[in-house]
Amino acid sequence: MNYLQLFFRYPLMGIIIIFLCKGMSFAQEPIGGPYTVDTNTVLLLHFDDNLNNESPLSDDGVGHGTYYYLPSPLGTGMGKCVRFKNDALSDSSYVTVADNPNLDLTGDWTIEGWMNVFTFGTTSGDHRWVPRLCIKPGDEIFWRPNWWVELWGDRRYFQTGFHTADQLYWPAVNSADNVMVPGQWVHLAFIRDDSRKILIQMVHNASRQLIWFGTMSYADLPVTTPLTNNRAVHIGFAGGGNDSWLDGFVDEVRVSNIVRNFPVPPIITEVTELPNQPDYVPSYQVKAKMMAFAQTGFITTALIHYSTDNGTTWQTTPMSLSGDYHIGNIPQFPFGTVIKYYVSATDNYGSTSIYPPIGVPYLTFGISKKNMLVLHLDFEEGSGTPIDKSLFHCPVTSPRPFVYSSDARLGDYSIHMQPDPGPSPTKDSSFLDVDSPFLSALDFNVSLWFKVDTIKQYIRIINRPLAYGNWWQNNYEVRFQDRPYLRARYYVDPNAPNKTQDYIGLDITDSIKINKWYKILFKRDSTRAVFQLYDENASLIREVMDSISVYNNPPIQPSAPLRIGNGGNVDGTRGVVGRIDEVKIYNNFEGITTGVGEDNSLPTAYELYQSYPNPFNPNTVINFSIPKAERVVIAVYDMLGRKIKTLLDEQLYVGRHTVSWDGRNDNGKIVSSGVYLYRLDAGNTSLTKKMLLMK
Repeated sequence: MNYLQLFFRYPLMGIIIIFLCKGMSFAQEPIGGPYTVDTNTVLLLHFDDNLNNESPLSDDGVGHGTYYYLPSPLGTGMGKCVRFKNDALSDSSYVTVADNPNLDLTGDWTIEGWMNVFTFGTTSGDHRWVPRLCIKPGDEIFWRPNWWVELWGDRRYFQTGFHTADQLYWPAVNSADNVMVPGQWVHLAFIRDDSRKILIQMVHNASRQLIWFGTMSYADLPVTTPLTNNRAVHIGFAGGGNDSWLDGFVDEVRVSNIVRNFPVPPIITEVTELPNQPDYVPSYQVKAKMMAFAQTGFITTALIHYSTDNGTTWQTTPMSLSGDYHIGNIPQFPFGTVIKYYVSATDNYGSTSIYPPIGVPYLTFGISKKNMLVLHLDFEEGSGTPIDKSLFHCPVTSPRPFVYSSDARLGDYSIHMQPDPGPSPTKDSSFLDVDSPFLSALDFNVSLWFKVDTIKQYIRIINRPLAYGNWWQNNYEVRFQDRPYLRARYYVDPNAPNKTQDYIGLDITDSIKINKWYKILFKRDSTRAVFQLYDENASLIREVMDSISVYNNPPIQPSAPLRIGNGGNVDGTRGVVGRIDEVKIYNNFEGITTGVGEDNSLPTAYELYQSYPNPFNPNTVINFSIPKAERVVIAVYDMLGRKIKTLLDEQLYVGRHTVSWDGRNDNGKIVSSGVYLYRLDAGNTSLTKKMLLMK
């Protein structure tokens, strides 16, 4: 994405963003070279008809395979560049620089170089899947390196990172997808600022314009020292495996043991990623750490940008510095609103950065109520794309073909997930994606019918993954575990202050048969998690429950689309082959009860329960249930039928609800002792009960 595109994506940032680089005109190094050696340069290769290293701190390069030199198109003084011909695995061309203690980086550093990728792979079976610009590979395993700069071909994004000395962590910055364009030059700069424990990745185009900027903090890792090794630096190849060859051009590779004084936008970390908010919250607080990169810099303007119309128009609200954080508030919005937001920081040099970065989805949350039906797919369309019957009308997509089936458990149709159409590893069974912030919640109730044609281990029937390409961290998932058994589980929020487990999992080990209908329900509230399996007659087969671990272990709140019939990984492996019917998801669900019929804790009729306590003084609580979303009125009357107090008058969602009465009338005055009536009116239904106020 160039800055013209950036202007249209973020119009409120206007000219400030367009002049991102021009605003940093103080004494800084120009990006991209040609560079000259200084005392902090540990490696500098120009590729001007040779592999000479200008730095005395490491050796010259050694060439391998088929490579040659061509004039560089990157501007005055850039001389020539090297062409690695790796369009076939047999070519195997790359450059190494012998191991040297100076090349083992452990503190500050800046690693950079130009690359132009001609061809690339999209799966692990292709020798060009993850081409490395440069890397110092690990001793025991090449993919545990000291540091690396690479491209991932399946999503065309750049990754820069290091491996920690305990060999447990690999902090890295990923660019947005599709930043790499085949046949176009880019300059990659990977900065580690160890004093602030920040990693920085910048991508510039051939005109040296910044097209991507991203950061991450590694301050919270238990070990932050990089893993050193005895391997040579590799350019154009990872030093192991058969999927990391670079087919294209490389130029001006420089490794420095300092943070180079490049024009770098402000650093933004620790941004609040708001979960769905209840409708009674008056505002929504967002915090972020913001710092200028330049030592003489400071933040002059910090803003929250938010939209309630899917990014068509944007509003801003200021953020103020409080301690280490800038803090601001998005104002209250009504129930059902979906809010997208990002934050921006501008420093005293006129440079602006944003979070999430360019090309990464906005942060998103919804304004919710309790016991909401947030997804209902009954597949009664019989053709075309399935339609969500909930009031949210969540968008449904089908990345791979499916068919409707007249073999349905409810109604006339189910959806039939098709098997793998071919041998390619990128193909697999069909599935559905459903995208909505309301599909994530701390408390949930997920149910569906399924009838499988075949059973494989780790098939995901339904799963709400943390991110695209992540199939193991879920708000909720139900899958086949050890064939033919089922497991329901969720990934515990790693930031939960008192977490004791990484997962909460419930297993039903009853054998599942093919070509037979079953219903599953997976429910969680603040007191327990419940997993239930029903047979084709809606009779409960098995129920398992965890009422011990749930309290301190809330689920993670992801934003990737819900996936039905498959895992959350990129190529959609391990998918259901068979039928799925009547998918329902309720969020912010409270009051799990068990063993009460097919829909279990979901009401199927209007109910008005006896108030408690009764008699009462001065407060009583009234519980009621409604089987569908509609306007509900709860009011109190005296024995002559005169209305005393309206307790509730609003649109509610299916479920159990609660109101209370404090013995006051609509004017706020306490009424006298006696018998009163309370009445529920919803649609064509009216229910009445008595209660006794005693003073």
